[in-house]
Amino acid sequence: MVATAAVLMVAHMLEVFVWASAYGIVGAAPAGSDLLYFAFVNYTTLGYGDITPVQEWRLKGPMTAMNGILMFGWSTAVLFEVLRRTIKHLAAIGASGFSPADRS
Repeated sequence: MVATAAVLMVAHMLEVFVWASAYGIVGAAPAGSDLLYFAFVNYTTLGYGDITPVQEWRLKGPMTAMNGILMFGWSTAVLFEVLRRTIKHLAAIGASGFSPADRS
């Protein structure tokens, strides 16, 4: 479970780096802005507002936020499935504290 959470965290970090790169390539943030910070704020839907995108790319922030919400939801589903399978496996092998009724 911990390994799964760590892999998902790394995947989220990589996605934020991709968004930061995309911001840099298209010039979505004002010159001199911290693109990684800007991408994290948008991806996690914090929306501090201290860095705002340039006018022609103002929809890129909400697109990043929508992507972040979807990916966090997907990550939650993955974690619950890993937990469900772990409980099922522990019940199947008769681990202490788990009964066959826990296998469903």
